[in-house]
Formats: sequence, structure tokens, C-alpha cells
Amino acid sequence: MSSSSVAEFFETLRGKNVFFDALHGNHGDRLLSLAAQSLLDSAPFTLAPNLHSADFILINGGGSMADGWFGLERLTRYCTKFPSHPLAVLPSSFYLTKSNLKELIGTRQAPLWLWARERTSLGVLQGAGLGDNVHLQLDHDLAFSLAQHPMIEGLHRTPIQHGVLVIERDDWEGPTGRTRPLAPPGLDFIPERVRTLIRKTVLGPIRRRQDSTSKFAQAAVRFVHGRHFEATALPPHVADISLAETCSFAEFLTHVAAARVIVTTRLHVAILGHLLQRRTYLVDGRYHKFRGVFDYSMQGGSTELLAWDGQELVFAT
Repeated sequence: MSSSSVAEFFETLRGKNVFFDALHGNHGDRLLSLAAQSLLDSAPFTLAPNLHSADFILINGGGSMADGWFGLERLTRYCTKFPSHPLAVLPSSFYLTKSNLKELIGTRQAPLWLWARERTSLGVLQGAGLGDNVHLQLDHDLAFSLAQHPMIEGLHRTPIQHGVLVIERDDWEGPTGRTRPLAPPGLDFIPERVRTLIRKTVLGPIRRRQDSTSKFAQAAVRFVHGRHFEATALPPHVADISLAETCSFAEFLTHVAAARVIVTTRLHVAILGHLLQRRTYLVDGRYHKFRGVFDYSMQGGSTELLAWDGQELVFAT
């Protein structure tokens, strides 16, 4: 493994035409896209409008390089259809329960750079037998690069409105076993904008009822009120604000900034709370990305790691 930050690596691409895949998803992914765009704005290369005019492919980072999400499929497609294009994946967590990364990458002629955003994922990559043409790197999740961004400076001035903000995710990564209501597979042919509108209008009331009765949310409020007396003077806000059907991206940012204390099963909510120096409790999930990013990038700040034991929140060991 060589040592190179993403910003340093961008300098090696000077003069190239680079196609950037932002991997749009929930509001956490949009936060990552914002961080990537901030770096790209000062990068010494040109962004290509499409793949066929590019001589380098750059894939945004995050948590999508795991079985169960779309990132591995996207990486495989680029490796298969553009084997002679150099390619890089920005800092990500890699979690392979079924896939063989060496087989997914295939026999590429061009080099590949893979960044891990925590040490466990780096170990996954190092143990995958990927060969000399694949360069492994370690760097922090890109969202941490927003620390001095004007947006963060502006959010610091947000008045506190929530005593505690509670975010409980409802997919396979979450620790509580909660599932998303009425989310049948095979609807990807419907435009995301339409699906979001349907989820917001039809599923919104269902989600709000689930939020209000969630055992996890009630335990989170008890946990915070037992440790932070100052949080009891303001009402709690319980919602998975990372989802577009729950709120807009601007509202996502404001909700995090307006919280006195945050309890979250969403990693990028914790990262944003960490950047804003809000007292934040990140609840460990079902694989190593949560603890890994916490250990590598969030030690010594305003964030602590918790675990869900099925009934209560406890400090992670």
C-alpha cells in the first residue's frame, strides 16, 4: 500500500479528462457529493461530460461498496465495459459477504485505485488478492473535508430547536431490525423523483407513526435525558432525516445543526454532527463501517459510539 491522500492523488491527474460518478442516493450521499465537488472545483483536471470523452473514471466513495448496495455493481460495470480506462474509487467501506472482488474487477488492462475510509476495509482489500495493478489507499471519508467549508460555518449559527434528534435507519445495515414500509423490489424503472414523491405522500404518515412508537427512539430519548439535563427543556425530533421523502437536503442540514444532542444509526448524520461539534452518539450497525470510521476519524471529538442491545442503548466496548 502506498500513502497518498485524495487531494494529493488529484494532482497526479493534471490535464486529464475525468468522468465523475457521484453515486447519488440519500442525503448522506449528497453530503459526500458536496464534499467531492468542493475538491473537484480546485482539481487540476477537466470533468468530462460523459464516459466516452473521458480518459479517467472517478467513482465517489461512501458505503455503497457492500453486498446489498449498488456500488459494487457500478464498479463491475465500469471494469467490464471500460477495461482500458484508469479508474479510482474514493474513500469507501468494503463489505463482501457473497461477492469476490477479484472476480468483479476482472482482467483490467488499466490501473485501479481503491481507497478505504477505515482500517478494517483496508484489510478486506489487502486480503482480496487483487494484484499489482490495483493500488490500495487509506484516507478519511470525504465528508470530513467539509470542516472549513462555508456551509459548515453557516450552520454553526443555527439556533438550537431540538433537545434530541433521533435517527433510526430501516434497512439491513441498521441495528434495530426495523424495515421500510411498502418497499417492494423491482421498481427501479420508476424515476427516483416519482418514487420519492409517492413515498413522501403515501408512506410519510406511516413512517411518522412508526417513529412515534419506535422502541429504539423511546430508548434514545431516555438515554439522552438521563445524561443531558439541558436536552430536556426542548422537544425531541424523531425522523430518518437522511431520506428524501422525509425532508429536503436543506432541512436535513438544519435539523442536524438545530439539535442539542444527536442519536443516530446513520453514519453521515454523525459526521455532520461531529463537524458541527454537536454532542453526537453514533449507534454501531451490522458491519464494520460504523466502528471503523469512528475509530479512524472521530476520536477525541464530540462523538461517542453506542450499541443497541435490543432494549436499551449502551456504550460500545
